[in-house]
Amino acid sequence: MVALNFSPQFADAVAAGQKTQTIRRSARAAAGQALQLYTGQRTKACRKLADAVCIDCTYVGLTARGVTLGDTSRFPGNMDDFARADGFEDYAAMWKWFSERYDTNSFTGHIIRWRLSSAVRQGER
Repeated sequence: MVALNFSPQFADAVAAGQKTQTIRRSARAAAGQALQLYTGQRTKACRKLADAVCIDCTYVGLTARGVTLGDTSRFPGNMDDFARADGFEDYAAMWKWFSERYDTNSFTGHIIRWRLSSAVRQGER
């Protein structure tokens, strides 16, 4: 089982099933693997958001100009649709967040996508 921690700004979208992917530097999960989604890990405010199953993990590259994916056939839609699935308003907002957080002109990592297997009641850990 893989535990993924999310910034408070993304927690509600993850719990509601609106954010269905995350981009990380390393491939921390594989298709079929169980995931536990949290916010505030290693703090007193830790909250489990949901249990999920990884449906895909593939390479992703981000720049101001756009997205490079390991297999584009798995990601229908445009760059803004891609960004919305990750909890951002559009690709411009997504790129701003990544470029500022990682102080870079390009980001390479892995995109982990999931299907929720259960919602977690408010306050349950």
